[in-house]
Amino acid sequence: MEKFIAQMKDFLKMESELPYEEFTAYYQDFINFLNTDFQSLDQENLLNAKFISSILHMNAEERGKGKGPNAKKFKKMAEKGKFWADAINYKLLKAGMTQEQIDKAYADINEAM
Repeated sequence: MEKFIAQMKDFLKMESELPYEEFTAYYQDFINFLNTDFQSLDQENLLNAKFISSILHMNAEERGKGKGPNAKKFKKMAEKGKFWADAINYKLLKAGMTQEQIDKAYADINEAM
């Protein structure tokens, strides 16, 4: 998870848009990580994963609004990013966190970035 957070931190500092190939590679790597390790993530890593999933969702959604050759791919990525953000949020709620605690932790991560 540390690798994904470090990369996201670098991406968020960029002045220009991340090229499609890099975005897709990061996205695919992260989704594969969630597919294999989701059940074993602790609370801190779940919160980080929710942050990354949300950022990927929002970014892909924005890129999918265009009419470029990758618009449909970005829309699919946005859907999957939202799915994971919602699934992680549900798991955190089920583990005993309140929505307010989750939102505050999300805001803290965002501020740290």
